[in-house]
Amino acid sequence: MALLLKDKSEMKTAKSLVSINPATLEVLGEIEITDREGVLRKVDKAKEAFKSWSKLSFKERSYYLLSAKDYIMANLEQICQLISRENGKPLVEAITAEVMPVLDLLDYFVKNSEDLLSNEKISLGRWALLNKSSYVEYLPLGVIGIISPWNFPFSIPMGEIIMALIAGNTVVLKPSEHTPLIGLEIENIFKKVGLPNGVFNIVTGFGETGANLVDSRVNKIIFTGSVATGKRIMAAAANNLTPVVLELGGKDR
Repeated sequence: MALLLKDKSEMKTAKSLVSINPATLEVLGEIEITDREGVLRKVDKAKEAFKSWSKLSFKERSYYLLSAKDYIMANLEQICQLISRENGKPLVEAITAEVMPVLDLLDYFVKNSEDLLSNEKISLGRWALLNKSSYVEYLPLGVIGIISPWNFPFSIPMGEIIMALIAGNTVVLKPSEHTPLIGLEIENIFKKVGLPNGVFNIVTGFGETGANLVDSRVNKIIFTGSVATGKRIMAAAANNLTPVVLELGGKDR
């Protein structure tokens, strides 16, 4: 039976949030909110996992991403049904706008990341620095904190996760409070393919959880959402000089 709620504020308690189907108001599940200490523990796990994950070769990291692709394809209907139920997209849109782009991204970055991130030689001029050479070397940053939106709850974070992982970073994801079960399904995918413990982590909750993630001294923050929240994230990140990537109000900035 569907539970009729007038306002989403009625759904949250001090320690949990409730996921509902926006089309039917059916309750899909209750999820524990990650408190500040929990966020810090997940970030510490990601930092510890980074030590070994960053040392793997592109081929070794690709194994897990290709395994994730195989898992997604084998469980396509189940994943799309979840996206449709929690986000409200029609099933066909869940397939074409959420899952298929992720499969393409997995293919692309597995095939091309080693070339994209190979050393680039830089010309220093002909005479001033004779017998000297210089190049750009791309190294993993560390822990990437991702705060993802409700409107593309699978394709947006998965694209960012794929790029972070293949480059040797570890990830802590905070999904939208409106689509936490999809975030937990992403976690399940990586567990099913045996991704090493701590390489991918998830924290759940409302804005406070995201604020705790920004304040946790991760090595980079990626946020997709409103201009107002983006401003607050940029200001908070500045306290620790944390680099940020912000896509705000439909315009990449």
